[in-house]
Amino acid sequence: MEATIEGLLRILGEHHKEAHGIPEADIQAKEQSLGFPLPTVLRDYYKVLGHFPYFTQGCNNQYEPLPMQEVFIPDDTFFTTDKAFLVFYQVEESVIYCGIRIQELEQEDPPVYLCAWNSPDWQLENRSLQRFLAGKALVQLGVEDRLPYWAIFDEGMWSLSDYCRCIGLEREHEIDEGSELNAWKIYVKDEVLIVFELSGSEEEADDPLAVYLASFEQTSLEKLLREMGKATNLPAFRTNLSGH
Repeated sequence: MEATIEGLLRILGEHHKEAHGIPEADIQAKEQSLGFPLPTVLRDYYKVLGHFPYFTQGCNNQYEPLPMQEVFIPDDTFFTTDKAFLVFYQVEESVIYCGIRIQELEQEDPPVYLCAWNSPDWQLENRSLQRFLAGKALVQLGVEDRLPYWAIFDEGMWSLSDYCRCIGLEREHEIDEGSELNAWKIYVKDEVLIVFELSGSEEEADDPLAVYLASFEQTSLEKLLREMGKATNLPAFRTNLSGH
């Protein structure tokens, strides 16, 4: 299924509170300072998840949302060749920025582009702002050890197919983030978020660099790891669960 904000909220369940959103008045004030309204999808994201603690903290060299008050339009000192973008996401350590073309802001769900300090031209990251926001949030939840219970398989001999067979992952469990970069595969099964980090190259598409399992529910992750443990050659992993 495609990554959506609605689907993200279903995964978060009771852990998402009304207080995690940004008040309407604050959003309107930001829009007034920018001189135009935010795209509907981005506006709704800030209104519902703008203060959500699990993915608005500083990330460890991962994509993270800019706090709404820091969303900006580049000035002449910004390194990109084209300045006509609304920048709302970044990878701070790698100096990567994600933005929406000013001329496409009127679209409800516009495409997202990215640039990096060593590549000043914008390139397409995702054809859907909604899939970008929901997909990147799920990656942050999985990779950053932010959920209460987690396990990490570092690069090993197993392929993506091996993991999918062992865990019993089907197409119905996959969350399609729609990124053009092919850097992640995301699944949710039995209250466990499973994130595969990929190299991004077609030749190594079946060789994950790491596999991240995360859950709000201890028993769900324990059950999954027990099932995986039946495999005779299961790669080594790290976890914060006691007894593993």
